[in-house]
Amino acid sequence: MKKKLPLKLASLVFILLSVVACSPEDGTNGLDGMDGIDGLDGSDGSDGLNSLVSTASEQPGSNCTNGGFRLDFGLDVNQNGILDPDEVTSSEFVCNTDPSNGLTSLINTVIEQPGVNCTNGGYRLDVGLDINNNGTLDVDEVTTSEYLCNGDASDFSYQSYASLISQTGTDDPTVQVLENSLNLTITWTRQSQGIYLGTLDIPIDISKTVIFFSTPTTHTGVRGTLESNNQIRLELQNGVNVFADNFENLSFELREYE
Repeated sequence: MKKKLPLKLASLVFILLSVVACSPEDGTNGLDGMDGIDGLDGSDGSDGLNSLVSTASEQPGSNCTNGGFRLDFGLDVNQNGILDPDEVTSSEFVCNTDPSNGLTSLINTVIEQPGVNCTNGGYRLDVGLDINNNGTLDVDEVTTSEYLCNGDASDFSYQSYASLISQTGTDDPTVQVLENSLNLTITWTRQSQGIYLGTLDIPIDISKTVIFFSTPTTHTGVRGTLESNNQIRLELQNGVNVFADNFENLSFELREYE
């Protein structure tokens, strides 16, 4: 049997429900939902490019009244270990002073190992005047040093062979090995004046290999090429197309990327 509420009671219940439904106070927060599924990893970034520097003698002219050196900078876009003309992004000139004071400007480039100055390695360029006129930029003659650093190497890895090469007279070059994670041996022979051939006892993958080298203070330029999977050619110049022997501590590095 159904019962009917008195009108007054029904109105009171309705008013109470309205007050509760319209309460200005927020209710208690609900429980957090479950975390969503992680998104897919992004694609790997492209490999970084190595910085290169090339030095050449600058004849007297508009760039250097008394001659000097030209420094070309750029990235090794085609990864052949050589700074090609179309890869040069900037050039600087280190000019000789007035010949009346008898001083000549000198520049020395050496490989900079990974560290504080270059996180991923690169080159250090020392510039100064040949105060004692011995044709060599001595430590106490360096007035400025600049660093040309390689790009971020976090996306790629490699193994390397690094050494210092010296040569005297008509003798074959000698080597001081600094690093050799490739576990190979390079034997250098003098082909002719200023031209040397390095033979590797273990073949390398040329498509994944680049070489780096510095210019000794006694010379104006160096050219290096990978002749085959087990031979490297170095040419040292002291003037335009003038090949010359006798040098010390040419920094040489071979990298084979994985």
